Amino acid sequence: MRKLMPFRIGLSLMIIGSIWVALAFSTAEKTSQDMNISTKESTSIDLDLKNTGLGFYKITIPNYSKETILVKVLDPQGSTMDLKRIGTKMSVNYFEFSYTGKYTLEITNLSENPIQIEAEFGNTKSTDFTFPSSIALIGACLIVWSGYKRLRNYSTAHPEENKS
Repeated sequence: MRKLMPFRIGLSLMIIGSIWVALAFSTAEKTSQDMNISTKESTSIDLDLKNTGLGFYKITIPNYSKETILVKVLDPQGSTMDLKRIGTKMSVNYFEFSYTGKYTLEITNLSENPIQIEAEFGNTKSTDFTFPSSIALIGACLIVWSGYKRLRNYSTAHPEENKS
């Protein structure tokens, strides 16, 4: 039978915590769309978010050539929660939402050319990451501790000096 070592336990805890976080994020409310936006036009994506939390939107422009877009996040009452001018190939931004309702991501093409955009909009479920992140942190600490313990007990042989 193999002895359970702190390194193996720590590695297992890190793997379990990482997989748990990935599963929690993948089950969150989110939507994504590929869209073409003509010059000076707007399009929007709606999503129902529940309770409170941290939302995100990820905008990717696959054929980027210095186009600029304006992105707004609107709450259920139509108030602007976040407003960004994006001029990069990819951008990820976050916003806090305070109550359940239909949130809107509005994207406006400010450039002189039509552009293709990939947009993802959703909830990060960051509050669900606390426990699995703690498990991963404990695993990392066990790995560091076992490395320290192994190095502390490690001794190097010093060659005898020549006395000639």
